[in-house]
Amino acid sequence: MKRIISLKLIFICFFSLFVISLQAQTIISEKAKIHINSTITEVIKPPDVQIISPEGLTQGITFQATKQSLTIGLRVLNKTENTRIFINNIEIPFTGAGDVLLKDIELKNGSNSVMVTVREKDKLIMENVYSMLYIPSVKNISPYVLNPGKFYALIIANSNYISPEIPPLARPIEDAKALRQILLTKYTFDAGNIYFLQDMKRAKLIMALDELLTKLTPEDNLLIYYAGHGKMDEESGRGYWLLADAVPSSRVDWFSNSNLTDYIKSYKAKHILLIADACFAGSIFYARSVFDDAPPPIQDIYKNKSRTAMTSGGTTEVNDDSKFSEMLIMHLKENTNQFLTSSQLFREVENAVMKTNSTAPRFGIIEDANDMHGDFVFILREK
Repeated sequence: MKRIISLKLIFICFFSLFVISLQAQTIISEKAKIHINSTITEVIKPPDVQIISPEGLTQGITFQATKQSLTIGLRVLNKTENTRIFINNIEIPFTGAGDVLLKDIELKNGSNSVMVTVREKDKLIMENVYSMLYIPSVKNISPYVLNPGKFYALIIANSNYISPEIPPLARPIEDAKALRQILLTKYTFDAGNIYFLQDMKRAKLIMALDELLTKLTPEDNLLIYYAGHGKMDEESGRGYWLLADAVPSSRVDWFSNSNLTDYIKSYKAKHILLIADACFAGSIFYARSVFDDAPPPIQDIYKNKSRTAMTSGGTTEVNDDSKFSEMLIMHLKENTNQFLTSSQLFREVENAVMKTNSTAPRFGIIEDANDMHGDFVFILREK
């Protein structure tokens, strides 16, 4: 009897060990499956590049280059033996620097594009395009003046209005962008000195005007350009700009010519030129006639303060299809004179606009703004 019990115990122990062994094998097998599955489903990342120089070079944002020659630095990520990197369609070979590639490039004046391409053998993996702007530093190239000062521009363009009672305009923003580009690439305006206000409210305009009060020096030059709706108060004879938040039934958010004149009068700048493509803009003038056909020497007109304006019309409405800004930009672009006075520019613009049967442009002195019969001079950049 005791022997039988002992055999039962031995059998039970053996069976228990067998079950435990099976369970262990099952666990090991499941772990192996998990490992195999994880190996199978592991994602292999494609090659990529990271810009390491110049700092700030990012897709979708125009990079302002301070030097004409610069080095593009790339770090290659997830590189394989078949990875090939190109900059502007020129392959950059891998060297002892490992995954870091360097390429020297020479920028042209104005806008530039840098294309970075990643290929696996001949298969295109990635293609990124970076925008760069190079504007040579402004040098004193005038033989007439010792210090022409800095050139500032305040460009205001309103095409869209919050109030449904004010219809949108098609051209102001397009024209303003074209003007900014030509000032940057052809004339002595630096990017940091151009204020561009697009569909801005009255408060934003005042903030920009206030900031210019702290920046302008007695040797500087200021160009103010406005394109948008204008309004005339028949009783006072005062003209207004309508900013994006203007309401036709209330003058609270209108910006009057008298407010603008007060700012112009307060600025320390030697020369201030207002260019306005708007209805009733001509109400800002003291005198509405152009300068004499034979302008005095540049030296004389530059040394005296000027507070002048040219507008797309006088004290009447201007058609939405006015050619004023189009002709202005065209003549600034085509100009080859090293020194172009605002009065010379106006003559060219006026002649071109008049041929299109549009409203006659106006040029004159801004009323009560301390004009001393000088003139604003556009200076070409040194080539």
